[in-house]
Amino acid sequence: MKYQTRTADADSFRGLRYLHGLSYSNVAMLTLFLYLYLLAPYFDLRVMVLHGGMLATAFLLMRHFRLAFKVLALESVLMVFIVLCLFAIYNLVVVAIYSVEFTTAFQTYLIQVCIYIMLGLVLAMSLMQKALDMDQVITLIFKLVTFVVFVNALIIVIEYHVPAFRAFVESMLYLPENSNINYLTREYRLRGIASGGAANLSLFHGMVLVIIQALYIKHKIGVVYTLVASVTIFTSLLFIGRTGILIGFIGIVIFHALNLMMARNKLSLRRFFLYISLAAIIVVAPPVFAIFFPDNVLAYSISFLYEGVEGLREEGTTRAVANMFEIPNKWGKLLFGVGAHWGDFTLQGSVDAGYMRMLTALGIPLALAFYCFYAFLAKYLFNLTHYKSVWIVIMIIMFIAEIKEPFIFKGYSARLVWMMIGMGICYASCSPFLSDQRQDQMQPEEGGRASHHET
Repeated sequence: MKYQTRTADADSFRGLRYLHGLSYSNVAMLTLFLYLYLLAPYFDLRVMVLHGGMLATAFLLMRHFRLAFKVLALESVLMVFIVLCLFAIYNLVVVAIYSVEFTTAFQTYLIQVCIYIMLGLVLAMSLMQKALDMDQVITLIFKLVTFVVFVNALIIVIEYHVPAFRAFVESMLYLPENSNINYLTREYRLRGIASGGAANLSLFHGMVLVIIQALYIKHKIGVVYTLVASVTIFTSLLFIGRTGILIGFIGIVIFHALNLMMARNKLSLRRFFLYISLAAIIVVAPPVFAIFFPDNVLAYSISFLYEGVEGLREEGTTRAVANMFEIPNKWGKLLFGVGAHWGDFTLQGSVDAGYMRMLTALGIPLALAFYCFYAFLAKYLFNLTHYKSVWIVIMIIMFIAEIKEPFIFKGYSARLVWMMIGMGICYASCSPFLSDQRQDQMQPEEGGRASHHET
């Protein structure tokens, strides 16, 4: 035999190759797809602009067009799309009633969500045909997403230290005329090879820091890669935005608290080493960063975190976000919304807060219904995987981030989450492993080395 392994290694790259027929070229193509789909860079070809996300979407759907028709025939998929259509129709009715300005922004977001779900369904179906179960698919996706973000973070760090490389990267990317950040000239605002930076990219990088914790605890990645990737991604956040630093810290704390409660193997040398490493990074980061980066970068990015509550108060973002939540005293608008997905009930302007935008688009009852529907869809994946604690944290992160912007609808993190929801729906609806997964889901989450069904 060319390949001998324990069951625990069945979702390694060698195991995927020899046991499931997933070649290295297949993994490379999947990695490229995830990079283009998630980071969605706009390539400036001078004569035209090429959207990486659209290119990746078209490639996957055209390559697996038969599977696309197959998943559309699933009753659960049709019901999901029908519910999303009902939200869109209601919003159009409210827009027509108020008729201040006709807008289809909410419908555009829902169409994008449907595409994200569809990609997850097709991708899951294609991997299911390779006899991969849900946990193997999640492990593979998490590994590749971590690698994608690690590469982008590495590009950002190199861009900062090598201006010529930064100029080369930005020469390939399109910068919209209305962009509020010029990534070529702004001293410490970078994006790597992505469509944009700031809070959107920062949130995604911070979320991946949590995913790395889960992969390491479950023996899916080694200690060297864990440390190098974590430090590189954390360093890149200095030049992207503060959101990811705060979200990453909160997410890691919540993840380890949940994982300790849900894992059978609570005490291990692997966990102890990880906790010591995290504590060391938190303590050592400021003086080390002070050696390599100027004070203005650190003052903007991380210094406020070490000043406690006073630092958060003086940072300004909390106050700005709080000012976005202006609730009118007209109950009609609160109950039914005003149609426009602007966040401003007066329809005189717009605000960034995601929850306010949902209130103006749908009103309180249907906004709550949409978020409950979002959580309900997340249960498809939750019920079929042993990555329960990290999936809970990802959903918590998305609901926290929605306070600042409508990240549940748009951006890098939204694309990943909706795609994974599509995967969960697919495996819950037609997986040949369904009976085994339902039997396994009653077991507590495994924190140590496990079989590929107990990852």
